Amino acid sequence: MKRFLLTAVSFLMAILAILAQDKPKAPVYVGHRGSAWGVENTRAAFLNGAAVYPYLECDVRLTADSVFVIMHDETTERVGGNLKISETPLAQLLEEDFLQKRNGSYYAGRISTFTEYLDDCKKTGVLPLIEFKWTPGINSQDCSMIPELMKIVDSYGYLDSCIIITSMKPCLEFVMANYPQVNVQFLGGGKWKDSLDWIMKHKIDVDLIHTAVTAEDVEMLHKNGLKVNVWTIDDPVRAQELTDMGVDFITTNKLIAPSSEK
Repeated sequence: MKRFLLTAVSFLMAILAILAQDKPKAPVYVGHRGSAWGVENTRAAFLNGAAVYPYLECDVRLTADSVFVIMHDETTERVGGNLKISETPLAQLLEEDFLQKRNGSYYAGRISTFTEYLDDCKKTGVLPLIEFKWTPGINSQDCSMIPELMKIVDSYGYLDSCIIITSMKPCLEFVMANYPQVNVQFLGGGKWKDSLDWIMKHKIDVDLIHTAVTAEDVEMLHKNGLKVNVWTIDDPVRAQELTDMGVDFITTNKLIAPSSEK
């Protein structure tokens, strides 16, 4: 009887181990432009997002006086301003008041500098996910300002824990060549597979629009040792589908991962 019980227990443990292997690991959630609880890419969005997400995504641009700031678009129009980032000094940008309606609520704010963003990450214990937008010195033709930005990242101790994303391949190649300890992801849209040979050549993780990702894609990328981030998902049903596919990251404005802890 004792031998039978030991055999039964061993068999049960083996079955549970197989089931555990088949169950996808819960993805890491990333707060898109901080979160939906504040004007996007501003300190309120970052600080509120830090309460629920282990990573906060931001978009980096350079002002006319060579200060890194956080803004998705080339201008501030969508968040209530009327200035072009690359043609405006920081002092003038700081004078603008932003107003943005999100999820039925209005939020006010002002532009955030890159160092303020990193201050918020450090203060709240979250990790930075930094998107390079096309800006002077950080673009496909000119990578001359990347060392200055990475110097700032290094000063906060994030070189080996941040993630850099962009669709600009020369920028990613520059980072991989000069900062091999930095995690990078290729930002891909609906035609990301046109870059598949390049992705495989450089063994680079990906951040893909979720509508162009299938379970077969995730399996193929994982077999090649690559991680998969997907953007931007605010539908819990779709988030569960992607979780079942086994994606490694989900970028969202407002979803909170069930049964996960920051």
